[in-house]
Amino acid sequence: MLNFEFSILDFIQNLHSSFGDFVMPLISESGSGGIIWIVFAGILWIFPKYRKYAIIMLIALTLDVVICNLTLKPLIARTRPFDVNPVKLLVKAPTDYSFPSGHTAAAFSLLFGKNKLWIP
Repeated sequence: MLNFEFSILDFIQNLHSSFGDFVMPLISESGSGGIIWIVFAGILWIFPKYRKYAIIMLIALTLDVVICNLTLKPLIARTRPFDVNPVKLLVKAPTDYSFPSGHTAAAFSLLFGKNKLWIP
């Protein structure tokens, strides 16, 4: 871990508010396991015009799990920052490695099929 990463973590840790402490865990949890994206794909599936996008989303999310969670995370094996610099967590502590971010990878995977930005 680098010092600037601890600075960022400490800065975020000091941004507490009762509203934020209530809302942010809900937002974070909605991204866990790709739940929000799976629900969104389900909504798209309802409309025949958008079914191909639902299929693309589900394929992209599956590739995300295989590439990021099953391959890159164990390969890179980056410790989570709160394991090195303890902070008060508002959510249950994740047990997997920290990089790449599952939330970010799932959101980025939605670019798959839309344009060529997903290739890198």
